[in-house]
Amino acid sequence: MNHDFKSYEEIKKFFLGACQVHDPCCVILFHNQRQTVHRLLAETAAETGRTLIDQDLSVLPLNEFGCVKFDGTVSSWLSGAMKDVNGKGYIVYLREYHLSPVKIQSDILNALIEKSVEGVPFPKNTLIVLGVRREDENAEGLTHTHIVKFFE
Repeated sequence: MNHDFKSYEEIKKFFLGACQVHDPCCVILFHNQRQTVHRLLAETAAETGRTLIDQDLSVLPLNEFGCVKFDGTVSSWLSGAMKDVNGKGYIVYLREYHLSPVKIQSDILNALIEKSVEGVPFPKNTLIVLGVRREDENAEGLTHTHIVKFFE
């Protein structure tokens, strides 16, 4: 489903509603304003009682997303969200997709398709937001999720 928002109020209303979808919900957000999007997601998390995880994918080591550690756990930065099965929920904002290595990009897209990390499913109360630029066309090919465009 494609959405094109022109105002902050419109997109905030969308994200507040997306937090009510507990499948978990995945959103690919094409945008050109990182600080505004961070503020939007922080406000949405606060208003819905969720915790925001803001992860810069460009600094993530290659083995820190798409693999499970030897002890069967996911990376420490993501473990809070993955263990929060009955909690109030998380918003996981994955940004700087365009600057991340191809392996990370592939791992992220696979996680959005499968709604899991190496077989460990995202809890139902998780909103995963992938922040991408207009040029990141390979992310737009995921038709099973929401594609949101927000350009000022």
